[in-house]
Amino acid sequence: MSFSQVSASPFWFPDTVLLCALLVTQPRRWPLYILAALPIRFFSEVARDIPTWFLATTFLIDSAKGLLTAVGLRRFVGVPLRLDTLPQFGRYLLIAVVTVPALGAFAGAAARYALGQGYWSAWDQWFMGDALAQLVLTPAICYWIFGSDFRALANTPRMIEAGLLTIGLLVATYFAANTGNLNLPLQQTLFYAPIPFLFWAALRFGMFGAAGAATLFAALIIQAALQNHGPFAGLPPTETALALQNFLLLRAAPIYLVAVIVEQRHGVERSLRESEERFRYIANAAPVMIWLVDRERRNEFSNDGWLAFSGRTLQQELGDGWAEGVHSEDRRRVVEAFETAFTRRERFDIEYRHRRHDGAFSWVHSVGVPRYAQDGVFLGYVGAAVDITDRKRAEEAIQALAHAQRLAVLGEVTGMIAHEMRQPLSAILLSAYAASTLLRQREPPVDEVIDIMNSIDSDAQRADKTIDAIRAFTRKQPSRRENVDLNEVIVGVLRLIASDAIRRGVSLRHELAPALPPVMGDPIQLQQVLVNLIVNAMDAQSDIPQSRRHVTVSSRRCDEAIEVSVRDGGCGIPPEKMSLLFESFFTGKQQGMGLGLSIARTFVAGHRGRIWVENNPEGGATFRFALPTGVADAPAESDVERTLLQM
Repeated sequence: MSFSQVSASPFWFPDTVLLCALLVTQPRRWPLYILAALPIRFFSEVARDIPTWFLATTFLIDSAKGLLTAVGLRRFVGVPLRLDTLPQFGRYLLIAVVTVPALGAFAGAAARYALGQGYWSAWDQWFMGDALAQLVLTPAICYWIFGSDFRALANTPRMIEAGLLTIGLLVATYFAANTGNLNLPLQQTLFYAPIPFLFWAALRFGMFGAAGAATLFAALIIQAALQNHGPFAGLPPTETALALQNFLLLRAAPIYLVAVIVEQRHGVERSLRESEERFRYIANAAPVMIWLVDRERRNEFSNDGWLAFSGRTLQQELGDGWAEGVHSEDRRRVVEAFETAFTRRERFDIEYRHRRHDGAFSWVHSVGVPRYAQDGVFLGYVGAAVDITDRKRAEEAIQALAHAQRLAVLGEVTGMIAHEMRQPLSAILLSAYAASTLLRQREPPVDEVIDIMNSIDSDAQRADKTIDAIRAFTRKQPSRRENVDLNEVIVGVLRLIASDAIRRGVSLRHELAPALPPVMGDPIQLQQVLVNLIVNAMDAQSDIPQSRRHVTVSSRRCDEAIEVSVRDGGCGIPPEKMSLLFESFFTGKQQGMGLGLSIARTFVAGHRGRIWVENNPEGGATFRFALPTGVADAPAESDVERTLLQM
């Protein structure tokens, strides 16, 4: 208003003050702030000789502009006002700098038209005054007063830089605004002297620096315009205001745009740093050992768990340093497996031995999966490892116990083995004696001798198969998986147990469902499960009359599984012992290690099945186990992989 009472102000500062007040207060208090401006409007010195109706009209227009802008910014930009991204800055320009000032200018120009001024010139002055105030001054108030954030000046070098920037801007702006009677080329050079300092503020200090620098620059330029200095000398008030508006608008807009781009870049960098810090915090707190490999196959991160396990520093583990701890016998296998998975971008899953901090080697299960950026660019691998030494020892112990149990069962069926071998051997001896007798005759019957020799061959093969079956049953070997016909396993076990059942006076029966699908499993382990259950069933009937002794083995299809049951005619299982049957070292026999059912449960669980027992209504008990059908599936998702997907 210092320029002229008959023209619009080049900076309508009250709009900025009112808008900032509405942005930092609750909407329920907005009427108080709007009404507080009414006395200033009517009784200030600048209102002298202006019609009351015009003052009331402009008051209503400015109040409506403040309300519309505050509501729009709260809804589409947010409070506290921060112009940290291009979308936020674009919405701010659209609402506060363009749309609302333009609408207000239509009403304000109509009021000035009633006073005798030109409508479109009044509209242009009104719009430019409102738009320039919202563009230059509102960000300065929000960043320097209401949302003061001086972290950009948190250290001495930054404060020195800000001081030098301020001094340079003051000097350059002073000479630009007070060019005097210098020649034209020098005037034009000085006129643009502040521009580098404004960009310096935007690039180095973001919106905080740009808002402060733009406000300081505008204040000095306005002061020069009021004093008719520099490029504004000799202009009438109306033309001075318009020239000032154009001058500041063309310089403030690109400065703020650069500042917003800088803020957005800093925001992305902060987000990346925070994401990396969050990942490192989670990784270091995770109960597994986590590692990262870049796209060049070089280790770029190992968490605290891995460093504590290996006893090495992060620098020692980076690059290819992690491979130094791999056992020499496993190193080639591990490297080849990782290279293959890396080339194919596949899941990496391997168990190997790695040196611990105390120099001893532990078994490690390591799993890795490819990681990609949001745009699909391959970044490398993220993986995790767990110490499985205890599990390996437990597996070895289970194998040793299972082997001991097989030997124990074998001791119980020694008579059966002797009987099975005695029959083919006796037949071979008798056949050999008969053939020898026939061959001593003057005209030996060749056809009968050939039949005898075929019989000898058949009995020899029978004895060989019996020996192979017993040898396979007693052999200590690692578990293997193949398609297994459970009916064939049942028949083979019953044949193996038959002689012992005859000795005990137990009748063996089987009820096998036809055309059962195969299961994926280890035939030796499944054979041992059945032997344990059948021998236990025969032991449970030692005290009942021989006529009631029987064991029935059945198989049937049950949904997506095959169920096998072993039913006996004994006295059943006491209820108090039912829950303890499958525990290690628990036995209901007078002799025995109490490991048979525990090992059977372990083997069944290893085949992803379940085993249970129930008493029969007519007496005796039935042990059942169920195994899923089908070929081998992909490895189940491990705890390590689930941890990686949550980060």
